[in-house]
Formats: sequence, C-alpha cells, structure tokens
Amino acid sequence: MHSTLLRALGALVCCLFLATSVSAQTDSASAARERIAELRAEIARHDELYFKHAAPEITDAEYDALKRELRVLLEQHPQLSAADSEAGAGVVGDDRSGRFPTARHRVPMLGLEKSYTEAELRKFLARVERLAGEPVTWVIEPKYDGLAISLTYVHGRLVRAVTRGNGSEGDDVTANLLACTDVPRELPDTPDFPRPDFIEVRGEVFMALAEFERVNAMRRAAGEEVFAHPRNLAVGTLKATDPAVLRSRRLTLVCYGWGGCEPADTAPVSQRDLLTRLSAAGFLVPPAHVASGAETVWQIVRVLDRERAEFAGPLDGAVIKVDEVALRRRLGEAEAAPRWAIAHKFEPERVETRLRAITWQVGRTGMLTPVAELDPVTLGGSTIARASLHNRREIERRDYRIGDRVRVERAGEIIPQLVGVNLAARPAEAVPVTFPTACPACATVLQPEGEAGWRCPQRGCPAQVKRRLEYFASEAALNIRGFGPTLVETLVERGKLSEVDGIYRLTAADVPARVLEQIERSKSAELWRFVVGLGLPEVGGVNARKIADRAGSLEALGQMSREELVAAGLSAAVAEAVARELAAAPLQQILRGLSAAGVQPAQAASGGHLAGQSFVFTGTLRGLSREEAARRVRAAGGKVQADVSRTTSYVVAGEGGGRKRDEAKRLGVPVLAEDEFLRMLEGK
Repeated sequence: MHSTLLRALGALVCCLFLATSVSAQTDSASAARERIAELRAEIARHDELYFKHAAPEITDAEYDALKRELRVLLEQHPQLSAADSEAGAGVVGDDRSGRFPTARHRVPMLGLEKSYTEAELRKFLARVERLAGEPVTWVIEPKYDGLAISLTYVHGRLVRAVTRGNGSEGDDVTANLLACTDVPRELPDTPDFPRPDFIEVRGEVFMALAEFERVNAMRRAAGEEVFAHPRNLAVGTLKATDPAVLRSRRLTLVCYGWGGCEPADTAPVSQRDLLTRLSAAGFLVPPAHVASGAETVWQIVRVLDRERAEFAGPLDGAVIKVDEVALRRRLGEAEAAPRWAIAHKFEPERVETRLRAITWQVGRTGMLTPVAELDPVTLGGSTIARASLHNRREIERRDYRIGDRVRVERAGEIIPQLVGVNLAARPAEAVPVTFPTACPACATVLQPEGEAGWRCPQRGCPAQVKRRLEYFASEAALNIRGFGPTLVETLVERGKLSEVDGIYRLTAADVPARVLEQIERSKSAELWRFVVGLGLPEVGGVNARKIADRAGSLEALGQMSREELVAAGLSAAVAEAVARELAAAPLQQILRGLSAAGVQPAQAASGGHLAGQSFVFTGTLRGLSREEAARRVRAAGGKVQADVSRTTSYVVAGEGGGRKRDEAKRLGVPVLAEDEFLRMLEGK
C-alpha cells in the first residue's frame, strides 16, 4: 500500500513537472513569436527609411543589433521562421522605388557580414584562416557610403545599370547613370585582358563631398532646403525623374567587384586582377592595400579610419576581402553574405558640447519634434549647432537637462543626434526640460499621438502650412524649383498663402518670374505628383502612382472610395485612411481650388495604340534600355509591370531572360522577341 502511494505521488509530481515544463515552453515560444514579429516590423520600417527614402533614424550598429537578435531567436525557434522566410536576419533590404522598371541580377547582389570592433574583425579573419587551412592574402579597400549598382556589359557594350534592389532584382537606372556619371559605355578587348561576352561589374555610386557642398550652396542661395548627407543626395539624384536634376549634379562611380561573367575563363583570378582590369577599362577603382596576417590588416584599417576625411567621397568603413578567387569558391557563401569578405564599420564620429536649449518643430501633419540647440562644435568637418532628439520619451529616458554636457554623434548617413549625457559633468544649475502643452507656433492645445508623440490639431497652424507648402513644391512632389523655405516663409507671413492650391493663384507681384514659370509648368505635371503633394497618409511615390492610375483626374481623385483604393492596390488600412482624408472638407476644397486654377495633370496616353495592354520585361534588350522601353510603352498608353501575372498582356524577352519567360509560358502569356516588340511600339 505504501509503495503504491509513493508511485502514485511520483507519477503526480512527474505530471505536474511536465505540465509546468510544457507551459513554460509554450510561454517562451509565445514570447519569442511576439518578439520576432516586433523585430520583423521594426527592421522592415528601418529598411523602408534607409533604402527607399535615404532617411535612416538609427545607426548601422543599432540596425545590425536588431538583425542579430532576430537571427538568434530564429535559430532558437526554427518552427517560427517558416511563416515568413523572407523576413529573416539575412535579407539585404530593398531599394526598389516603384518609379523605374526592374531587372534581375544574373548573380545576386549579396550584403556583407559586418564588424564594429577589433575583436569582431580578428575573429572573422581567424575563422577564414582556419577554414582555408593556409595563410590568406587579404585586400583592404575603403568602403564608400553610397548606393550599390550593377553594370551589365554584353559583348563589351553597356546595356543595363541596376541598383541592388532586394539583392535579386533592382531598379533599372541606366539612363540616369549615363546622364550624371562617367561610366564607360564600352569595354576594351586586348590580348592581356580578353573581354567577356557577358559580365556584371559591381560598384558604388556616391556624391563627392565637394559636389555635395556645391549643390547645397546653390539650394541655400535659392532658399531651398539643404540635404543632410551626401548619401541622401546621391540616392535622390540617381533616382530622379526630372532631367534638369540630372543635368545639374554629378555623381561618382567606383567599381570593385563582379557578378556573372561568361565565358568563365575570362573572369578575374583575384581581386587585384579585377582592379587592374577595371582601371585599364576606364573605371574608377578604390585604392587597395594588400596584407597577410590579422595584425597588418588591423593596422591598415586603422589608417583608413584616421584618414577618412581626406577621401573625396564619404567613407563609413573598410572592406576586407580574400584576394584569390579559387579560395573564395572553396569558402562559399552563407545565407545572404559571402564567407570571404567583411565590412568593418568605423566608429561613429562623436564630440561633447553644451545643450543650450530644446526647441520644438511642428511638421506638416502637426507632429512635434524636439531639436537640441547646442554650443557650436566641429563634427566630421562641419560645424554642428543643432541635433535630433527623436521624441519626448527619448528625452525622459536619457534625462537630458538644459546646461548639460551632451554627446553628439554622426554615424554614417544620419543627421547629428544626441546619444547621451555626461552626468559627471552636470552643472548644479542644469534645468529639467519643460514639455509644451500648447503648440509653439499657434498656441493650440496639443493632443497625444501614439506612444510618445504630441500633435497640433489646428490645420491652419502657420508652421503646418509652411511645411505643407514646402512638401508640395519639393522634388518628391511637384518639383517647383525656387519655391523653397525662404519664399514660403515670406508668402505665409504676408498672408498670401494658406493652402497648396493658392500657389496657382500667385502673380508676378508675389514671386520672381522664374518661380512663376516653374509654377505654370507644374500645372501639367503627372497626376501622381499631385497625389504625393497632397500629403495623404502612407502615400509615397509607389502608392501615388497606383491611385493616379485608378483615378485618372483630380475630379475622380476626390470621389475615390475605400473600395476603389483597395482595387488600385492599397492595403485595406491605408485605403481607409486615404479615403477618409480625401472626403474631408479641407482636401475637397483644395481639389476644387486646383481645378479652378487651371491645373490639368498629365496622364499616360489612354488613347494610344497600346492602351489597355500591360508589358513585363525580362533579360537584356540590345537596342534600348529598359527605362527607355518602359517610357515608350507608357507614352503609347500601355502599362509596365514588375512581374508576370494573369493580367500581363505580353512579356518582352531579351538576352538571358529566364524566370519571367518561364512564368509567361505557364500562364499562357505571349512572349515577344525584341524586334517584335519594337514593331509593336511603332504600331506595325
């Protein structure tokens, strides 16, 4: 009886233990699932800011920390990774804008593993040496801070220039690159360097610091907003749709790698071999340092860090690569990066200065943003007197006080920001920050917005009016040159403007003749630009084109329902917000005002001979770039799609087209050769 009771108690304890264990595992998996979802959403948001808007909010180190945390959680809970295999820690981001035709890379453009400390770099070097089983020769190059690009040459002729995009497919920016860089259009063929039949040359497009200063000086003189960092300006220039922008700026292309190369025996045998060939072909190449051993590599990296201010373009690190291609093949690739290369990121530039005050800026939607006013200090070659603080929660978390000695950092492409306070140096008279309860521009009582934001609800707030006008006239929207902050300030203060439709009622007595000409020109801009300029919630260039294609006119735009917006391709949540905004009295009045002022947005030629037909491009076209082909399709009333679907009318197949051609056959979509497509363009 006693033993039976003991066995029963033991079984009960075991069951309780197992139940507790299962419960704990369930709780752990649930918490992991929730955190993974949070990380994916946060990473996706920062990818959008960095790759598509060139406006990052966090440093590269903070971004990589998010991806590392996600990678660890996915390794610990592999069952949770299947739900979204593309939202993992290895994805390289996506710079596709929706404004250009896309093209696939023959060989994917992978990212690079990153290191931020000497220990991390040495660990990588040791791992490669161990895998190689022999001493490794390294090549160290400066890492320029720009936009990755792939140039496709067929039989020595440049046929396509494509951004990294999502690593597999990017924006075809061939015409823009040719307009603003000195990219070689043909490759030489010599006995020493036989020309490949096909090669993808990889590089980086950036804006030289001197050119950056020149462009900003011109914008400042014209009363226009200046750019915060050369990368922002380089991305905006390379993806500009206004030819005047391309003519007025110069970008620099530096090349340092390759993707596909055929025939294989024409491919470089080492990094040094590649750089020699590229230089001989007329490409700008980075200065390369050759080293053996971790200590020598580290010393070269330190020298590049110390001398980064002496380079013509913005640098944010050094790239360390295995020299020999044969060894690279043995080492292979990981999920999204080669095992034979690493990017070592330089420490952010950081200085200390006094926090004089915190002011509050009101954005075009009424959101308040704190700005730190500082004692002027030199950082990265520039004098800094203001820095970003993000939001109220950040101020409270770090306990910033007026009079504090604060640390200011500029890391890579983000604007200067406060990253901490020197508590040991806090003066006795330091004053805690007082948060506003009323709008600093119009005194309207503020309303809470989200977790840490405050918003002025008054649409007539002069600060909001100015920001809305500036945004409407910006390059992203109507691109009214000369209509910058200085002119906007004057017009609003004089009572000449309160809404964007008022721009089209200005006269020669209000603005200079050159600005009036720009305003008149913008009356016939594409409808999607007006959609962007209206500042609708969650509507950038991509969604604006979807809305414009569906609406077709300003009048129809004002009548769009949630259902129509969903049919145009917007998500249900965004469609709901946009429909609500469009139906509101202020937007209805603006749309009526634009029409009354003679605004007649241009649309694709709906009556052209390609009206109602959709085209997808694949492979390399011989006679024209994809961008030109897409432009001609739209001019004839047709549409261009990124991927093949049942709504696709034709797939135009150039040299090397693969996946999309196969998909077209599966769906029964006609495939056109290039000459057939050209005859169709001509209406034959």
